[in-house]
Amino acid sequence: MGLLDNLLTLHRVDAQVRALRTRVDSAQTYFNRQERELALLAKQRTDLETQLKQLKAVVHGFETDQAAAQERVAKLRNELNTSTNPKQYQAILNEMKVLENQKDDVVKRAVEEMTRAEETQKRIDLHAATVAERTKVRDLAKAKLDECLKDVGDRLGELEQERRRAADLIPDRERKVFDRVAEETEGEAMADITIVSLRHREFACGSCNIEVPFETYAKLSSTSDALIQCKACTRILYLSEESRSASSEEKPKRAKAPAAGAAAAAGGDPDSPEAIARDKAKFEKTRKL
Repeated sequence: MGLLDNLLTLHRVDAQVRALRTRVDSAQTYFNRQERELALLAKQRTDLETQLKQLKAVVHGFETDQAAAQERVAKLRNELNTSTNPKQYQAILNEMKVLENQKDDVVKRAVEEMTRAEETQKRIDLHAATVAERTKVRDLAKAKLDECLKDVGDRLGELEQERRRAADLIPDRERKVFDRVAEETEGEAMADITIVSLRHREFACGSCNIEVPFETYAKLSSTSDALIQCKACTRILYLSEESRSASSEEKPKRAKAPAAGAAAAAGGDPDSPEAIARDKAKFEKTRKL
């Protein structure tokens, strides 16, 4: 087998490997995305729980302050009842008034923080439901990935071994060219030459439809050991069996053309202009006689 035959074999196996890998990679990518989303949800839950703990701590601090203020007010009332000094009496009243105002402010702020804590708890409960739904999706993605690996795992391994064997038959330089083009074109490294017109020597790349020189077609017709790339899309060019058959059928037709011309020149065709002129001359000669 020539170089191009080996490259075509590698191309066919490589296409199968890529198709199976794409299927597995797609399932793996989907599963990984679900895992990342679950990890993000877990982080969000941790943040919400931390926020809830902080709010509860703030509320507890307000409750402690409120209890201390109430205790201080109760103590001041006792002092107020036993006070006999007008100045001391007035000082106690002023302090009690300040404490009452502070207590009202603490109660208001405590209620606000408790409301925020309740809202955060609701968000945590809703978040838990979201995590449960996303966990189901992740589990389905994992099952799909496992099924995909089970279906194509053995076949993919066989094809990868077959691809390595096919690649070993190709010289390093040409194999590197193939690998590079295959990566650039997503596995479409080879392109058949399309025959536009053999008579006018018009050919095109079967992939990008850019014109291919006649010299390229002629060289690939004569040898299967030439690696020639399309100047536009860089794919490796080759001639399919259909193209080779079309070329071989055209040659006998061109060989018969001179013989047909010679027969016409010799008068073999009664409808040719030369034959009609001769018949007319014979008719005029016979009429004069």
